Amino acid sequence: MKEVRTRFAPSPTGYLHIGGFRSALYAWLLARHHGGKFVLRVEDTDQERKVDGAIKYILEGFDWFGIDIDEGPTKAQIAKIDGGDVRDLHWNYNPSNGHSNGGPFGPYIQSLRLYRYQEIADQLVNTGYAFRCDCTPDMLERDREEQKARKEVPGYSGRCRTRNVSKECEHVVRFRMPDAPKIAIDDGIRGHISWETVPLRDPILMKSGGSPTYHLAVVVDDHDMQISHAMRGEEWIPSTPLHVLLYEALGWEMPIFCHLPVVLGADGKKLSKRHGSTSWGSFREEGYLPEALLNFIARIGWSPGEGDEQEIFTREELVAKFSLDRVNPSSGVFDYSKLDWMNGVYLRSLSDEDFSSRITPYLESAGLPLSLEELSPLIPALKERVKTLKETPELLSFLVDDGFTPEIDQMINKKVSPEIAISILQAVRTELAPITGFSEENLHDVFESVAEQLSVKSGAVFLSVRIAVLGKKA
Repeated sequence: MKEVRTRFAPSPTGYLHIGGFRSALYAWLLARHHGGKFVLRVEDTDQERKVDGAIKYILEGFDWFGIDIDEGPTKAQIAKIDGGDVRDLHWNYNPSNGHSNGGPFGPYIQSLRLYRYQEIADQLVNTGYAFRCDCTPDMLERDREEQKARKEVPGYSGRCRTRNVSKECEHVVRFRMPDAPKIAIDDGIRGHISWETVPLRDPILMKSGGSPTYHLAVVVDDHDMQISHAMRGEEWIPSTPLHVLLYEALGWEMPIFCHLPVVLGADGKKLSKRHGSTSWGSFREEGYLPEALLNFIARIGWSPGEGDEQEIFTREELVAKFSLDRVNPSSGVFDYSKLDWMNGVYLRSLSDEDFSSRITPYLESAGLPLSLEELSPLIPALKERVKTLKETPELLSFLVDDGFTPEIDQMINKKVSPEIAISILQAVRTELAPITGFSEENLHDVFESVAEQLSVKSGAVFLSVRIAVLGKKA
């Protein structure tokens, strides 16, 4: 088996959402499982929609998740195209690997590879697989209107196929689609896929400004960077026939296409790339642990095997067990309740010292600068109660807020009237007065004694005292 080389190729047109990180994670896991290489490539040919800082944001996310990169753009290249200062950026790969372009097949940024796309476009024209087209937008629109009038499917008319348009005039380069091509691939996730008809009419490969379309660039880049497995979203399945034809026209070996299903929200709709609440940074702000979120994302559509009920995986276990045949081709659902549960499992597994260091930024932000000595006796209880780190300040606010208003109404229910609640608190205060050792055992005995005296459930006593002391149930 040749070396497994996977890639993640984001477009810097917005802040990457969790569905995009799942694609990166699966590509990384596959490469690490086989001892191969994981490549980062930036597809930035859409300059009009480019968002400054988007690449830095992706790399910061990789660093937070612990996804390391073998080859990719250098820091200097990122600074040049990302529109920001990246001197403080740290990510898990050597940005040179002994190569000035970040690896043996760089540069890994499409805007720095325009010469290569033009070279291949010229090759396709010279071999007859492509042609130059100088049709104006008005001409193309007129053709479409005439096709609609004839009740035809609108598309390129083929006007320039035989015109031998000069390279010197403004033009685009179009691929010459063969008649009735039969296309088939063996997808790494979905198995055999075939197309009896391909509804494409001489698609554009190079734009008039000298930039490639995605279709040409992705084929050239994957070939040049020796990508063995092309992990991408299922929305690219309709474009696959064109990519197959390009590989055949160029005489290149195709990678194994692996079309991942989309990640859906709880409402059944696809997660939006620009929906802030689904970016990795939002989850960090909400207090989710990167190791928990990584585990959770891996399980959206992947299972370790039939009959294996394991849910919690270390990074090393994910690498050891990951395989494409266990990736479900059906859409997965981003279930927040499951994420909360999983994050809670990871929180409880932290050492007290690690837990304390992780909640400190949230406490400081909330104006609760508690020392480690003050936190230590509370950490075991906190770890059992919180689902995210962000929940800790609210649970600890009673320690510094002397003006809190107890939620007295929470004491009252069908079995505990206001009069009974008052009786409970008066009795507890009386019984506690002579106590010198406030141990858990002593307090428990007092509360049980009061419950017996007043003929109420012990839970009513515990709840009433908790609200009187802390101001709330928890």
